[in-house]
Amino acid sequence: MIICITGKIATGKSTVSQFFVNRGFEYINVDQLGHRAFEMNLEQIKRTFGTTNRSEIAHIVFKDVEKLKILESIVHPTMMELLKKELKSKNNKNTVIEAAIKRRLGINCCDLTITVLSDEKNIKERLKGRYDEELIDKILQRQSDIEPEGIIVTNNSSTEDLTSKLEEIYSHYILKKD
Repeated sequence: MIICITGKIATGKSTVSQFFVNRGFEYINVDQLGHRAFEMNLEQIKRTFGTTNRSEIAHIVFKDVEKLKILESIVHPTMMELLKKELKSKNNKNTVIEAAIKRRLGINCCDLTITVLSDEKNIKERLKGRYDEELIDKILQRQSDIEPEGIIVTNNSSTEDLTSKLEEIYSHYILKKD
């Protein structure tokens, strides 16, 4: 079974993914594939943006949607190739894929999709100290195309509350399937 976890930044996708890893699922983080794809395309990124500094590029692309599209046109094909290779290496084992931009990438191999939602106030609180408020707002704007799909899990409370919701999903969708 392949479970895809999607949702905006700082909603708890990693926590949800870890829940399934703790139950024997293999793990693929599409953000990490994005970092690898970035490294594999440094020459083209340097030619296009004049820098390969990830922080500088983040500020560039999150302030200009057209530049984000250009960056995505460079790294997304490589990311999808890496994802295909990762999935093949898992040999049909139960796998959880954490992918904020699942739909934008065109990931369609999921048997089950879980979207993790959180109030904007909670997202901003979780990101304090990592990014300035202006960049957080820009990131959230650029993620406006991340729409809920599949099973919706709201994560505005405690880790215990989230785990309880995930236990129900696991019992209903995973254990019953076995």
